[in-house]
Amino acid sequence: MIKGLSVFAAIICIVLGLLTVWTPIPTGVPLLALGAVLLIASSRRFAKFVRRHRKNFVWLNQALHWIEVRSSGRFKKIIRRTRPRYFKKRLGKGQSSPKDNGTKSAA
Repeated sequence: MIKGLSVFAAIICIVLGLLTVWTPIPTGVPLLALGAVLLIASSRRFAKFVRRHRKNFVWLNQALHWIEVRSSGRFKKIIRRTRPRYFKKRLGKGQSSPKDNGTKSAA
């Protein structure tokens, strides 16, 4: 129930933000940001969507990292959920690491 209300409030904020972004009153961008944060906080699917796009678009990752560094508390925790996850490739059985190429040094 609360999750549904949160998603509904996020959609309302985004729609109002889109409608008021071109007006001289600066309410559009804050409403869009509030809607995005509400969606990230309440929807795992949207958080994965943002994470995937942060990984693919460097400018988006830099912008959200800039906001994350300058924020605090719950807001910072919500944005941190969307950090891209970079994993090293796992080596399968029988594969040697690049450091250990099977040759022995003369020393």
